[in-house]
Amino acid sequence: MKPILLSLFIVSFIACNSNQTSTTEPYAKERATVKTDAVATYTETESNGDSSKTFKVQLFEQKESLSYEVKFSYNGASSEKIFSYPNMHMMPKPGLKKGPAPMSCIVGFYDADSVFMDLRLIAVEKGTLVYRHLKEYSVPAAK
Repeated sequence: MKPILLSLFIVSFIACNSNQTSTTEPYAKERATVKTDAVATYTETESNGDSSKTFKVQLFEQKESLSYEVKFSYNGASSEKIFSYPNMHMMPKPGLKKGPAPMSCIVGFYDADSVFMDLRLIAVEKGTLVYRHLKEYSVPAAK
């Protein structure tokens, strides 16, 4: 009976500790290599009878590690912005998720606990592309 309990304890200890391992990379001011492909893409298509319109948002890395370029388009119109993620003392994990309305996307990042943090909203409102600032985040400087 004791060997079974001991092996169960060891297995549960390993399982619990494996969830706590950090997958975050330490912060570096610049990237050694910049990916040319989008690191995240969100696409939504609206069909209206014979025609369809596509809303697309893509994130691209920049040389500076906290900077990203977001490219977005809808129905032939397109735009792009360069913005910075907050310095969380780790490399950002960029992300895109569906916004609150149809044809909308939230640009954000995942924190150390893999919780999505909203930053920007990109949406189509009355047929026009809209880019809005949603939230600010800051972390106290390390002592």
